[in-house]
Amino acid sequence: MPIYNEASSIENTVKEIFETLNGKIDFEFILSEDGSTDGTKDILKKLKQIYPIDLISEEGRKYYSKAVIDGIKKAKADYLLIMDSDGQSDPKDIFNFWQNKENSDLVNGYRYPRYDFAYRRFISKTFYILYKILFNVPLRDPSFAYVFMNKKVYSQLNDFNPLMPDGFFWEFNARAKSLNFSFNEIKINHRKRSAGDTKIYTLKNLPRIAYTNGIGLLKLRFQKK
Repeated sequence: MPIYNEASSIENTVKEIFETLNGKIDFEFILSEDGSTDGTKDILKKLKQIYPIDLISEEGRKYYSKAVIDGIKKAKADYLLIMDSDGQSDPKDIFNFWQNKENSDLVNGYRYPRYDFAYRRFISKTFYILYKILFNVPLRDPSFAYVFMNKKVYSQLNDFNPLMPDGFFWEFNARAKSLNFSFNEIKINHRKRSAGDTKIYTLKNLPRIAYTNGIGLLKLRFQKK
C-alpha cells in the first residue's frame, strides 16, 4: 500500500483489512509511506507495533510510482496484492482475488460504479482511448490500484524506472502485457474515500498530471527495447 497524507483514515483502513483477512489468509502488510506531512508517519509507527507490517518511510517525496516500486521490492510471498490506502477498496474483495489466483498471472479489479469526480473520470476515459491504441491491454480499468499478481510477475517488474510518476498502473499493466503475462479482471466494490483528501487529483492538478503521464505513455510505447 503506497501512503501519502492519510492520517485521518489509515488506521481504520489497516484495521479493517486486518480484521477481514486475519485467520483466513496468511499475509503481511508492506506500507510504503511517501514523505507525508500530516502526522501519517507517527500513526504508522504505532500501527507497526500492533499489526504485521513491513514499513518503508521517507522524509522527502518520491511520488506514487516510485513508492509502489519500493514496496514491490520488499515482497517475498508467492502472491502480491497492491491496493491504495484511501479506503476506497473493499477488503472483502480480496477473497475474490484469492479465489482467482490460479486463473492468470494478474487479476485486476475494475470499478463499477466508480466514485470519483466527473472531471477525473472524463480525463481518465480520454486517456484510456490513447492507451488502448498504443498497447491494447485487455482491461477495462487499467489505471485502478487494486491488482493481484503472482511472484513471477512482480519479480520481473520490480526495478524499472517509472516513466509515469502518477500513473503507475497504466505503465505497470502495459509492461506486463509486453512480457506476455496473462490477465483476468473482476468487478470490485468501489467506495467513496473514507476520510480526508490527499489533494493530488484536484481539478487544478489534473491537466499537469495528464500531460506528464501522457508523455510518459508515449515514451513507454516508442522507447528502444
